[in-house]
Amino acid sequence: MPMPSQPIPMPLPRDFTDHGPCVEDLARAFAAQDAATSEALIETLATQAIRQWRLDDATFWQRVKFQARMIRARQGAVSSGKH
Repeated sequence: MPMPSQPIPMPLPRDFTDHGPCVEDLARAFAAQDAATSEALIETLATQAIRQWRLDDATFWQRVKFQARMIRARQGAVSSGKH
């Protein structure tokens, strides 16, 4: 089954209680999008959380960003033939 050229947009969580503890699911969704765009969005969400003193949220978004980078790196290694 071919992958769509544009990822299906996901509703963004409003806060830590909305997104729950699952970093991996959101990281996969962000990793499927353009790296620069998704990282800028994550950075905006983390900055917003810090400004509102929601440190759990800021930490969560930093974890999502790191995990998305790891997923992209693994995908790049697989597609280039490196394992």
